Amino acid sequence: MKTASRTAVVLLLALSAACVTQAQVRQPPVQRRVVDLNEAGALETLQRSNPVHYEKIRRILDGVLQQKDTQVPRWIQANFDGRDVAYGPIVLTSHPPQRRLSFALDATRYAATIVLTNVTGAIVPAK
Repeated sequence: MKTASRTAVVLLLALSAACVTQAQVRQPPVQRRVVDLNEAGALETLQRSNPVHYEKIRRILDGVLQQKDTQVPRWIQANFDGRDVAYGPIVLTSHPPQRRLSFALDATRYAATIVLTNVTGAIVPAK
């Protein structure tokens, strides 16, 4: 009889855990505010509304080109507590070349187009 009771309790606990896990999985994703740092007045607004984020972002934008491309996500995570950093290897074909950077600080996602002043190239005529 004790074995049957233990089995029933273990089964009940396992089912409860499965239900809680399913409830957590089905929660809708958290909506994050997205700020495009290239929009006119975005940095000035951020400076007034969230000076802590403004200071971090200013330092990120000032220092991103001094980092190796592969180290940028780790650098932002370690130095600025940034998350979900996206700094892909795709360079936008413009003159000067540009690259997209996005990251999250707290519940806000920031995105910017970075002008790559550290990249040189040459125009080569087609053969």
